Amino acid sequence: MTDKSLFPDPVYRDTVLAPLFEGVKANYAAGMASINKAHLVMLAETGILPPKDAKTLAKTLASIEADVDIEALTYTGEHEDYFFLVEAALRARLGDLGGSLHTARSRNDMDHTLFKLALRQRVAALIDELHALAAALIQKARKEADTLIVAYTHGQPAQPTTFGHYLGAIIEVILRDAKRLDAEANGLEHCPMGAAAITTSGFPIDRQRVADLLGFEEPLLNSYGCIASVDYVTGLYSSLKLIFIHLGRLIQDLQFWSAFEVGQIYVPNSLVQISSIMPQKRNPVPIEHLRHMASVTVGRCDMVRCSRPVMPPLRAAVACSGFWRLSCQPAGSTRNASPAPQMRPAPRLRNLRTRWCVMKA
Repeated sequence: MTDKSLFPDPVYRDTVLAPLFEGVKANYAAGMASINKAHLVMLAETGILPPKDAKTLAKTLASIEADVDIEALTYTGEHEDYFFLVEAALRARLGDLGGSLHTARSRNDMDHTLFKLALRQRVAALIDELHALAAALIQKARKEADTLIVAYTHGQPAQPTTFGHYLGAIIEVILRDAKRLDAEANGLEHCPMGAAAITTSGFPIDRQRVADLLGFEEPLLNSYGCIASVDYVTGLYSSLKLIFIHLGRLIQDLQFWSAFEVGQIYVPNSLVQISSIMPQKRNPVPIEHLRHMASVTVGRCDMVRCSRPVMPPLRAAVACSGFWRLSCQPAGSTRNASPAPQMRPAPRLRNLRTRWCVMKA
């Protein structure tokens, strides 16, 4: 039997590779550019690449970055993925020298580094959103400190209390959720670069330098763990799941309290929808949407936690980033609330930009 097929098969191209390519364009192209720059700086500083070659590569990367409109790119199957597209562009302009950028690295350590870079930004933004939500609720709790409500147990009226008292309990949970999320985000502070495929490289690389340039605290120690351990994902999405489970309790209470028979909260006309046949209906659709979105987010967190160990890194990363963009909207509803302290800074790339400008000059 002679296999005359050519990669990629059209079905595989259209159903797997093309969506992955679009995901990388939307979520990881900038991160890959940062990794390329940091890795090249390290190769030059360690003497693995001669200064002249490193400078040529730097100028060519900058030229490609300026010439290519990433958003306009369409996946054709000519190159397996975005990484090979960039390498092909380098080789087209520099010949064999274009391939030397990939010295002492692999897509394995690059993929996990890309995912951590993207997650760090998203986690920092979500923690800010949680603090903004807490700030808005604190303001509301103070305003409603003397507003009497009925507290329920077992779904039945139990004792009188105040709406401010109720919101105080919700606020404490949100702040604990933010603290849990920040603790899990510590797993994103260790850089996988330098692990290469599994067992690092025979070249005298400087892993700490790359970690510094990309804004990580330090390299992740075990090279096998760099490309195979996914606890930074499973732990993070477990904490994310808890946030929306807890918000779901608040949303469910609001929906119950808005019922005609209970009447504990009033939803303004501007936020209710009517029935096409029953004129008395006041449907609190925004609350229903919040409940749906929280439930979907919890389910997708479970999807990520369960599927992540068996998915190739970048495919899982693209899937998770798509999920993050679609599902983390309930917390975003407080975007115009009081400014919140940022617990975790965005990636610190200032040193990389400075060194990069010197190299390509």
